[in-house]
Amino acid sequence: MFFRNRGINYTNAVMEKLKDNKDLKIVDIKLAAGVNMPRHIATCDACLVVEEGVALLIYAGEMKELSPGVVTLIPADEQHMLKIINDFKAFIILEKDAIIKYPGHDNQHIN
Repeated sequence: MFFRNRGINYTNAVMEKLKDNKDLKIVDIKLAAGVNMPRHIATCDACLVVEEGVALLIYAGEMKELSPGVVTLIPADEQHMLKIINDFKAFIILEKDAIIKYPGHDNQHIN
């Protein structure tokens, strides 16, 4: 499966680039309850803004609950995953040229 610039279905998940400019891009993410987004990294810091639902952000042996209104910064190259508790909607703000990579899964990314 390849994550690209347009909407992608990934096991009840949708990632879609909403907007970009010369410096940044905004990616909309929607995941159904019970879905686990596999471990992945972004090639730049990622600002995650939660709009709806509840998820657990798991990385570096830590777990953080994400719920509406939560804004969190995920450091560049920090491997992490999302475990979705309730249907989840958020957006991610990234550098324009950033790539989301899934280690061990060749060519799976959004750019």
